[in-house]
Amino acid sequence: MQPEFIRPDFIENNSAEEIHQRMMNNLPADIDNMPGGFPYDFTRPAALEKDEFINYHLVRALMIAFPQYAWDNWLDLHGQQVHLERHPPKCASGKVKVTGTPGTIIAEGTIFCTPATDSGPSILFYSTEEKEIEAEGTILIPILAVESGSSSNVPANTVTLMAKPDKNITEVINPEQITGGTERESNDNFYDRIAVEYDNSLTFLGNDSDYIRWAKESGAGDCIVIPTAEGPGTVKIVLVDANGQPANDELVQKVYNYIVSPEDRSKRLLPTACAKLICGPATTVKIDYVITGLFYDETTTIKQIEKDFSTAVKAVYTVAKQQNILRYNDVRPIISNIAGVIDFEDFLMNGERENIQLNKEEYPETGSFHFS
Repeated sequence: MQPEFIRPDFIENNSAEEIHQRMMNNLPADIDNMPGGFPYDFTRPAALEKDEFINYHLVRALMIAFPQYAWDNWLDLHGQQVHLERHPPKCASGKVKVTGTPGTIIAEGTIFCTPATDSGPSILFYSTEEKEIEAEGTILIPILAVESGSSSNVPANTVTLMAKPDKNITEVINPEQITGGTERESNDNFYDRIAVEYDNSLTFLGNDSDYIRWAKESGAGDCIVIPTAEGPGTVKIVLVDANGQPANDELVQKVYNYIVSPEDRSKRLLPTACAKLICGPATTVKIDYVITGLFYDETTTIKQIEKDFSTAVKAVYTVAKQQNILRYNDVRPIISNIAGVIDFEDFLMNGERENIQLNKEEYPETGSFHFS
């Protein structure tokens, strides 16, 4: 996470009022310096311009000079210095089960969708392969969201329509949730990857930190490294995506290909001494949160507090999976640090005020909120 920018001392005492007062003090004693006079009105615009230059443009120039404080395109330029690119938004992917007349061809690019609701429009997906309904009357078809972003992740049994109905198709449904849709990589996450590249301890030996770095470079949100998973020379990494959800098949394969590079051995990152790399999705443990007696001011809402909490708790999850325990006293203080929250009475994780143990391959996942 990027640190907070601290304004250097030489920036201080340069407001328009302070600058203008110094200008007035430097006038010869016999020159009128009263407001409304010619010298006063003539120098005031210059003070305003200097204030803007120092307190806005100069501060921003200092910030973009360092990756710790840069943002957006400026941070992308720092990434280029260490040969890293920001991850773009990704489209969710999964499969739909189509039931209909055997032999019916489902063309590549066929649009499937969720029904529109009062809270949002229909979410569109397209088939990535041409498929033919098999003799038993069903076929699984891989699909990809038309639009990228986390909003394209949908639960099981929600993709139930075809944009253009086919009389030979009697049912469409996604038997499993559609996952993998992510937003553009945030400045904080991209900076974390840049900072690793500047770290003097960076290696390519196949340390745990190497596998975590490689997984993140290829699009994973995080991973757990399990050495000697199937004996000496084998390594297993279990993956979550940028949303903290178990990695889908597409992401798992992408990470494997990036590290092993089976088609071009010259790009292989996996150390030669490692005989086998196993990639798979993490097993997640859902954590439901309950807060009662929540007291907050007019600058925020329950929905915003839930959003801020969901973002902040991901940092605790990273520590938790390393220690195989999600500590109650690590999560509880997050509420007090959310902007606008004044106080609360009680805080529960999965209905208890206790730590939650995690197995070696388990990763905590935010479940439901009940803040009141």
